[in-house]
Amino acid sequence: MPCVVIDVDRAPRQPLHKGRGTTIQLVNPAVGARHVDVHINELHPLAPLGNYHVHRTAENIYVILTGRARMIVEGEERLAGPGQVVFIPPGVPHATGNAGDSPLRLVEIYAPPGPDFHVVG
Repeated sequence: MPCVVIDVDRAPRQPLHKGRGTTIQLVNPAVGARHVDVHINELHPLAPLGNYHVHRTAENIYVILTGRARMIVEGEERLAGPGQVVFIPPGVPHATGNAGDSPLRLVEIYAPPGPDFHVVG
């Protein structure tokens, strides 16, 4: 399969933990990707932080499309908005939520794909 075209509006959706919003699955092993997972996270206004966690081997990249992200990274609060990109290397504990009163929409790139989510504390 040389190329896969994914229609975002028809891509599989799953609820995020704690009812914080929805994730839209785009590129992952289900479509043949071996080295990357790409999805869109849509977090409800003022959605709480997700679990504080770490990825032992995976790199995380957030591309903020709309809204304002609130993150706790290594115990420090960080904010990111539209047009900003966040890189979180493996081994760095973090949690993300919506800091604003409008929806937060971000592209999350996760590499390599697969289970690598370890709750901290």
